[in-house]
Amino acid sequence: MTDTLPATDERLAEAIDTFNPQRLLLITDHPPALPQTRLDHWAYTGQQASDAIDALPSVDLAIIDGDAGFPSAAAAIQLVGRLRDVTATRTLVIASSARTGALPRAELIGLGLHRWQDSRDPDRRRRWFHFALQDYKTTPDWLNARHWANPELWDKFRW
Repeated sequence: MTDTLPATDERLAEAIDTFNPQRLLLITDHPPALPQTRLDHWAYTGQQASDAIDALPSVDLAIIDGDAGFPSAAAAIQLVGRLRDVTATRTLVIASSARTGALPRAELIGLGLHRWQDSRDPDRRRRWFHFALQDYKTTPDWLNARHWANPELWDKFRW
């Protein structure tokens, strides 16, 4: 993405192979060469994506480069939240390992993303974070009719 190392392109190809999307949204200021596949894809810069936040296409996988030129950190966080909640089935964010930048680690974890991979560059300075609603949280055992809202227990316990 912003680092034009082949390692980032390899990780991108691995993400596409792993998640097998039919529709891909890529937000970066330096788009890499995508593998030759029958993949519908859209590429935006950070500024373009922030400007068109309500018109972004629905996709299976959205990949956001945290070093893309976003107007502000708040705009970058809003974009990731919008993609996570409305637009994308899966969201990958490539963030710098530094604690500064438009998308720092603490903000990504606060948005519910978890660390997926490191980049394969020699100093591993980039971190990949992932979010998919279907594996975000497992349903706890107590969250069922057997344990609460059970009419058989209404007269036995005082709540």
